[in-house]
Amino acid sequence: MFWFIVDILTLRRFGLGRPFRYLILVILFGVIIAGLIYAFAMFQAVSERSQTTHVHTISRH
Repeated sequence: MFWFIVDILTLRRFGLGRPFRYLILVILFGVIIAGLIYAFAMFQAVSERSQTTHVHTISRH
C-alpha cells in the first residue's frame, strides 16, 4: 500500500515520462507554496484590520 501511494505521488502510475513527471511535481509544489504565501498575507491583513484602535465600534450620528 505504501509503495502504491508513493507511485501515485510520483506520477509513475500514469505512465508519464520522467521529465514530464518532474515538471508536474515542480508546478504542483509551486502552487502549494504560492497558496501558503497568499494565506499568510490574507491572515496578516485580517489581523491588522481587526486590531485598529482608530475604528469606533459605536457610531453616534
